[in-house]
Amino acid sequence: MRRLLSEKVIVLFGDTMQNTVNKNKYAKEFLVMVREHFSGDVAEDICRMANKYSDEYTNAHPDAYLSALKVSYPFAGVYKALQKYVSKEEALQMMMDYAPVIGEKQRKEYWRFTSIPGIPSLLWANFGKIMKVAGGEKAGYKSRIYGVNGNQAGMDVFSCPVVNALAEIGMPEVAPVMCAIDQVYSTGYRGIRFRRTKSVAEGDDCCDYRYMRVKK
Repeated sequence: MRRLLSEKVIVLFGDTMQNTVNKNKYAKEFLVMVREHFSGDVAEDICRMANKYSDEYTNAHPDAYLSALKVSYPFAGVYKALQKYVSKEEALQMMMDYAPVIGEKQRKEYWRFTSIPGIPSLLWANFGKIMKVAGGEKAGYKSRIYGVNGNQAGMDVFSCPVVNALAEIGMPEVAPVMCAIDQVYSTGYRGIRFRRTKSVAEGDDCCDYRYMRVKK
């Protein structure tokens, strides 16, 4: 499966992936943040270096799980690029502070999509399958998936490929940034109440995803 995903990535982007931050819907939002905080030349240098570092991580790990290619390496690229002008601590804090802004943009997209009549019911009817695909072993996760039981669903994630990939390149502290984005956008599904109280990225034993169907 991982080899198949890698081949799909090569078909889409060629043997060498370029500008991987710009192509990522979450990471590229951090470049908006960069341009808000830094002057023209500095901002453009950070954006250029973010893509360069992200490309290097991505091309060095062509067989990585898709979530690492799409999240871990672009986020790491932004983080490393910021450190040319601010401290490691400041770079991480900037990303953490901006994470809810990115999450809110995605939440609004999900909210608009699930405002279409019939979509919430269709989503819930397939929620078990969605969890198995998104949080299953083929995607690089080690999870206990409870599936859908009446108006409740959930899964516990014990190992996450986003966290693992960042740890492998020496940047485990970046993983909670994605968790902060996830915590916001996951509330964007109409008719589904979301709750998560733990995160492996923050040192907990699991990410405890819980969902409740709320009919209105």
